[in-house]
Amino acid sequence: MPTEKKRIHITVDDDTYEALGRLSDSRRESVASVGLSLIEQALEYQEDLYFSRIADERLKARQKRIPHSKAWA
Repeated sequence: MPTEKKRIHITVDDDTYEALGRLSDSRRESVASVGLSLIEQALEYQEDLYFSRIADERLKARQKRIPHSKAWA
């Protein structure tokens, strides 16, 4: 049965491949699983940075703020 996941092909240098190999050995996972996990973590990190920038911009703006107790009441 074919997988519904999309495939990508990534070319890495020797040092990166060795680091992925060591990490996959220590986690007892395949190199592909470790690579996917690291990509997902990097995407989450980028998303956090994006929303952090938006929050910082909103905090700089002089706006009326609603207290937490009223927002969730």
